[in-house]
Amino acid sequence: MKAYAILAAIAVGTLASALATPSGLPAGWLQTGSAKTCEGRVVSAISAPSTNVFSLDCKPDTSGFSTLMQQVAGTDYAGKRVRLSAQLRADQLAAWGGLWMRADSGQRVTAFDNMQNRPLRGSFGWQQAQVVLDIPADATTLSFGFLLHGAGQLQATQFKLEAVGNDVAATGGVDAPVLPRQPKDLTPP
Repeated sequence: MKAYAILAAIAVGTLASALATPSGLPAGWLQTGSAKTCEGRVVSAISAPSTNVFSLDCKPDTSGFSTLMQQVAGTDYAGKRVRLSAQLRADQLAAWGGLWMRADSGQRVTAFDNMQNRPLRGSFGWQQAQVVLDIPADATTLSFGFLLHGAGQLQATQFKLEAVGNDVAATGGVDAPVLPRQPKDLTPP
């Protein structure tokens, strides 16, 4: 799935889920995405970096993606280089997974990285992953989380969102699409 489609699906899913209270997730977290066969929750973990971890479990033959995410005001991060890091563990990822972060300035996506160009695949034990973005000075919203595209299980814990120096290389960019101002094709062509 192209980054643009994932961006659009996250944006639409976020809006649709904003008023929903997800079960099993702490305050501030929500599950969204195009995959309808995935369960996002907090589970107890043995041999993990923390007692409880976030888990995305997607059934075999899952198409699309699911994400567990948060959105915060961009105020504290605007004009800074920001790193999102977390510990991740995977079991039988059929396609790929990763961390993601997006900065919006109003309705424009101004920075984005979802690790699609360096995806997590297969099965692996706990390891750290990160995305680093230059957040524009006019950023209004910062969205972040982890995603699973296709079947498998991806777990995450110990998220950290922090401003870093320019000595830390950015992993994403600003080549994300701008959201349209008006709807298109309201009746199928």
